[in-house]
Amino acid sequence: MFKLRLQLPALLAVMAMALIGAAAQDAPTPPREAGSQGREISLSVQEIPDTPTLGVRYFRVTSATDSEYNGDPKALASSLRIALDNSKGFKQIVTLDDEQIAQLTKLIADSKKGAYSRQLPGNLAEPPDAYVFPELLRVGAVERDKFARIEVTYTVEMGAEAVDPATRAIRFSDKVKISEIRNKTEHRGGAKNVYEDLVSKAIDRLAAKLAAFFLKRGRVLRVGEDQQTVYINLGSRHGVKPGDQFTVHKVEREGALAAGENAEEEGLAEFDLDAKGTIEITEVRESASKAKIVTADKGAVLKGDAVRWVKQ
Repeated sequence: MFKLRLQLPALLAVMAMALIGAAAQDAPTPPREAGSQGREISLSVQEIPDTPTLGVRYFRVTSATDSEYNGDPKALASSLRIALDNSKGFKQIVTLDDEQIAQLTKLIADSKKGAYSRQLPGNLAEPPDAYVFPELLRVGAVERDKFARIEVTYTVEMGAEAVDPATRAIRFSDKVKISEIRNKTEHRGGAKNVYEDLVSKAIDRLAAKLAAFFLKRGRVLRVGEDQQTVYINLGSRHGVKPGDQFTVHKVEREGALAAGENAEEEGLAEFDLDAKGTIEITEVRESASKAKIVTADKGAVLKGDAVRWVKQ
C-alpha cells in the first residue's frame, strides 16, 4: 500500500504530460499576417506547368508620378500581357481587376480545379497558375544645370510579384529600373514622350524576367575560351538544376552580341525556329549557371544567344 502511494503521483504526472502533448499537436498554428516580414517567399517552380496560365492584375501606382505622365492601370496591364504573350510559351494570359481576382480566388478556394459552378472571370479557360501583381513604383525626372544646357535624367521603375492563387505564396518578386539622360526641350509633349518610351522598355524587361522565371528562357552571358563551356543568366531562382538541358537559338535582334549581363532584359521572343545546339547544366548559382556544350558546331554558340529549357 505504501509503495502504491509513492507510485501514484508519478503516474499522474506522466498522464498529465501526455495529455498536454496531445493538446499541443491538435492546436491550430496561428496564421501569419499577410505582408509581415516573416512571410515565406517560395521561388520553387517545380509545380508550375510547362505552359502556365497567368492572371495579370491591373497595374497599381504606389507613388506619385510626374504630372507629365498619366499612365492608365488597365492599359499598362494590357501592355504587359502582350509582352508576355509574345514569348509564345504561356497557355493563356488575361488581365484582371481586383474584383475579378477576389471572385476567382473564392472560386478556387470553394471548388476543386475543373469543377466550377459558373464561368471563370476574365474569359479564363482554366484557373491561373499564378497571379501577377505589377506596380508602377516611380516616374520622375531630375534636372541638372550644365551651363549652356539643362540635362534631365528621366527614370521609370516598376516591379511585380507572382503569387500562387491557392496558397498566396510568392513565387516570383523582382523589379526593373530604367534611366536615360536627355537635354531638356521646350517642345510640347517632350517629357511625356520620353516617359512613354521608358515605360514601354520597362514593361518589356519585366515581361522578360517573368518569362525567364516561368518558362526558363534566358541568354548566353559568356562562352569559354575552350568553346565547350558557356554561362547563362538562369539559376536556382529560376528552378534550374545540374543536368538540365537547354537548346540554343540564334537571336534575330540586332546587337544581340552586346547584350551581356542585360541579356535577360533584352527581349526573349526573337528566336529562330531551329535550335543550333544543346547545352547541359553543370553548376548552378542563384542567378546564373555554367553549362557544357553537348551538341553544336565549333564556334556556333555565341554570347547573346537565346536558350530554352528542354523538358526531359
